[in-house]
Parts: sequence; structure tokens; C-alpha cells
Amino acid sequence: MQHPPAYTAKITDYDRSVSTRMYSADNADALIAAALCDDDEVSPDADRSGRITITRMITGHRSALDPTRVTLWRTIRLEPVCPPRWLTTRQYKDLRLIQEREAAPGTILVNGCVRAGVVSVPAAATKRLLERGWLTVGPDGTASVSYAGRVAMTLHEHRTETGYMGTDKWVVDGFGIGEWHIGEPLYLARCSCGYRAEGRFEVRAMAQQASRKHRLERLRAVFDLTA
Repeated sequence: MQHPPAYTAKITDYDRSVSTRMYSADNADALIAAALCDDDEVSPDADRSGRITITRMITGHRSALDPTRVTLWRTIRLEPVCPPRWLTTRQYKDLRLIQEREAAPGTILVNGCVRAGVVSVPAAATKRLLERGWLTVGPDGTASVSYAGRVAMTLHEHRTETGYMGTDKWVVDGFGIGEWHIGEPLYLARCSCGYRAEGRFEVRAMAQQASRKHRLERLRAVFDLTA
């Protein structure tokens, strides 16, 4: 089975040299899993790009002859080949179906279709999920939602926005004459999942920051980064 590229990776090595390469969904999943196992820093971007940065830090002597201790970093910046915003509602439901049955009884690729219990994802839909790097299939035919797919699903579930609430009010003076007093606008941070930030914000940027914080928390949960 062909493994189409899921990510373009920009690699900045310890010596600051820069290179690029492509990662299939399988290879990217293995790379991310290894990074998490080694306690490397895995950081999803807070926007809707689906980008992920993996950072490894090492500290040691500069050389065998120089005992000076230095700290070096190696970063891998993963850019999705297929933007997460391309995930349709139908594809989201297919991925959700697969994800819910990954543990038991499991999902398996049969004749191009993903069988998930008594239901299945059609072959054409399965092919598109594989082509976009949102689905992987193991050597035994077991189908799983890739990290790229999980990130796309999370961004589909958490479409944040900044709302607006006016504070104009009708004021009547002591002579019974009324007029509108224009108030400063208040902004709200909310999400398609039902989240609403506590309080109101006088500055739009603060509401946007609250929305991004909520989305980032959900993205970090994809990688079990809850701390």
C-alpha cells in the first residue's frame, strides 16, 4: 500500500543546519510517539493550521577536549500537506466512527473499506482519508486515526469565535428626557463545542486570546499534554 505524504517537515539540527523532508502519516505518528516517549517537547500550534513542532534538547560537553557544557536544540516543524479545514462533516463522522472502535472490537481494512463492527466506511471515502493522511492502516490491516486526523477532528470540534455585546443604554434625565448613551463594546470568547469564557472582555484581542487558549488545551489533549 502506498503511503502518501501527510506532513512537510522543516528540520533545524543541532548545528543549526536546515533541511526538509516529507513524512507519511505512519512515519509522522511514529516520530511523534517516540518524541512523547522520550519526553521531547511536542507543541501543536494554537491556530487552525494543524502545525506541530517537536523539540529535543541535549546538554553536554562541547567536545572531548573542551569540558564546557552547552545546550543544543533540534526542532522538527511539521506542516500538514492537507489543511485540517478541508475535513468535511461526513469525513469527521467517519473518523469518529473509526476512533470509537479502535480499541474493541477494532477496525480493519477489507476490500478497500474500513469495517467497524456492523458498519463500514465506503472504499471511496476510505481512500480519501488515507490520501489526506488522516487514516493509517497497519500491516495486519488494522485502521487507526492518525495524529493528523485527530488534530483535524479537534479543530473541527472546536471552531472558536469572538462575539460582541453592545452596552448602549437608554437614559432618562430628571426632566423625563431620554437619550441613548453609547457604551464601550464588550467581547465574548466562545466555541462551537459550547464553551463560553467566563466574563466579558473590553479588548477584542483578550477575547481572541481566551478562544485560542481553549483551542490549544483541546489540541494538547490529543497528545495527552494536559499539564
